[in-house]
Amino acid sequence: MSFLISLIPTLIVLGILILIHELGHFIACRLTGVRVEKFSIGFGPEILKFQGPETAYVISLFPLGGFVKPAGEMASEVEGGVPKPGDYLAAPLPAKIFIVTAGVIMNYLLAFMLFAWVFMIGRPIPGTVIGGFIEGYPAKASALSTGDRIVSINGAPVSTWQAMTEEINRLETAELLLTVEKKGTQGAVYDVRLTPKVENANDLFGKPVTVKRLGITPSPESQIFEKYPLRQAVVKGADSVISLTVMTHKAIFYMLTGRMSARAMAGPIGIVAMTGSAAKLGLPYVLQLAASLSVSLAVINLLPIPALDGGHFFFLLWEAVTRRRVSYKVQERLTQAGFALLMVLMIFVIYNDLVNLSVFEKVRQFFVK
Repeated sequence: MSFLISLIPTLIVLGILILIHELGHFIACRLTGVRVEKFSIGFGPEILKFQGPETAYVISLFPLGGFVKPAGEMASEVEGGVPKPGDYLAAPLPAKIFIVTAGVIMNYLLAFMLFAWVFMIGRPIPGTVIGGFIEGYPAKASALSTGDRIVSINGAPVSTWQAMTEEINRLETAELLLTVEKKGTQGAVYDVRLTPKVENANDLFGKPVTVKRLGITPSPESQIFEKYPLRQAVVKGADSVISLTVMTHKAIFYMLTGRMSARAMAGPIGIVAMTGSAAKLGLPYVLQLAASLSVSLAVINLLPIPALDGGHFFFLLWEAVTRRRVSYKVQERLTQAGFALLMVLMIFVIYNDLVNLSVFEKVRQFFVK
């Protein structure tokens, strides 16, 4: 039941991301004089359809993508083998590049606007109030108590849990001086000296790192509302898009080279679970997830795989550099192969989602009982 409830915000988020992406292609076609035969959100059987003067607007059954179908997109569609005005193949090279990349551009613009919006409206993040202790770590046997708030570390003020953990790992000194505000007091502070436990761990990409841990957990009741004025929000929004783009490319490279497990990939089922969790936390988290997914959609679409925007962009880039066009028949065959590859990848990520969510284990336990 919870999965079905999570499905509603997921369909809304994915629907908006797909709509914005395809709208980019559609607008680019209009601006360059290329006719659009079909504008579809989703694949498969058509649920709703509206026929305009020259374009059919469609909502299809499976909302896992969409497409804009320009007129005369393939050589097999052109009568007599000669493209006519309004056909995609008749458009000049710069116009084709603009049409192919417009969807990705729109996804990046959407991600930037959403990130900036989140920073402007604000979002609750964990403060530095201690919520609990972990056995076997130095904080458990110290003078610290639940409800106390860590004010500074080695004299450096900290106001969020993330800033505190970053400061702990940044410092090179073995012993840390924590200035702590006692629970229930108005500014009464005391100092605690602790030597964090140094452990080996893996970062987001599976790279070995050393981390320092005190053994404390944040209080879920203590939240800091992070909010910025317009100028700072815009800068932070742009920075978030750039850093997430770099991180996504890095993750893809690590997966291809075997340095990161492919199980880290999330498919449609995983996205449903993430969106449902974000919806429970509130609007800022849904917007932040939507922005992250929009960046991921842009990065993946621009990969040089036939059937994706990046594959078409590669063909056009090859033509621009070499002054020689890849034959239309070769492009069509490679596109068909790329589509088959994407279908195999989709099956893999769905299987991956089921494994990560322990679905197979739960089914096995159900039948064992």
